[in-house]
Amino acid sequence: MRALRTSSMCLAFLLMLAASPALAQGVGHFVSVGGPDQDATNHTDANFSLVAIELPNGRVNGQWTDQFGQGQGGIHVKIDCLSVAGNTAWVSGTITSGTFNGADLSGLPVITQVQDNGQTGDQISFSFIGNPASCTTQPNLGLVPMTSGQVIVR
Repeated sequence: MRALRTSSMCLAFLLMLAASPALAQGVGHFVSVGGPDQDATNHTDANFSLVAIELPNGRVNGQWTDQFGQGQGGIHVKIDCLSVAGNTAWVSGTITSGTFNGADLSGLPVITQVQDNGQTGDQISFSFIGNPASCTTQPNLGLVPMTSGQVIVR
């Protein structure tokens, strides 16, 4: 489990570094999330890492991982949609690999919502697997506070 968290954080860091030249050339929007996701039971849930970049031509690139707690599996997502309204972002894509309790989730659509509230109070939703909604519809996915980590929406 520690290896999954470390590799997820390294992936997010590398994507942020790769995004630096793109940011200098102009980016429509940029979203980054890193940390444990909603954790109401003393850190029993695992890592949530996301980087999404909207290029000047409107194309969206990015990846996200959500490692579920208690050995239940996790997902890796290729992001193809990013929608931003103020400090809130919706991100969707397709699961490239992942399982939940042994069931293969590869190929399923997934969507999430995040909110940047400054240095404290950032919020994220769960990863809604199998939800075919495009992020451009900006559905209310029920935000919950992050116990640690950070959300950046620009």
